[in-house]
Amino acid sequence: MNKTLWAIVIIIIILAGGFYLWTMYKSAPAVVNVPIQTPQLAADLSPLYSGAVWNAPHAETLELSTTTASGVGTESVSVNNTMDPGSVFSPFEKYYADKLSALGYKTDIYLEAGGPMGGQTGYRKGDNLIVLRFKTVFHVVTNTAPSQCPCDVTLSLFSAN
Repeated sequence: MNKTLWAIVIIIIILAGGFYLWTMYKSAPAVVNVPIQTPQLAADLSPLYSGAVWNAPHAETLELSTTTASGVGTESVSVNNTMDPGSVFSPFEKYYADKLSALGYKTDIYLEAGGPMGGQTGYRKGDNLIVLRFKTVFHVVTNTAPSQCPCDVTLSLFSAN
């Protein structure tokens, strides 16, 4: 073949490839920007307890005595090296006890739990459920003596309806 014929074949191949790519581009589905949905805690928990720094809310499933609840939870940044864990969780519990009872919530005794390693209190109003929790991690733990501070305390909130 001569050079002119080769040039024509190459041009036809390039044009055919370009046309193919253009039709594929035109028929491709449009990219849709879908906003990311951030789970929200129950509005009755706002404003959040100001004695802690809170992480972003997240979807959570909470195991309750005989059932599970799906909702939204958040945890505080851990308060480290405290010698008195009660000084961390007691004001948190009081803040929400006052706030939630004023909004018509009642304590659910079946959701009460507590001990040196942590505790929780549950509140209900209609179909709404709110659970306050705290967790204590002791720095010194032995088999022969009670756990001793210093310790780290994390607070958490959970809501579902």
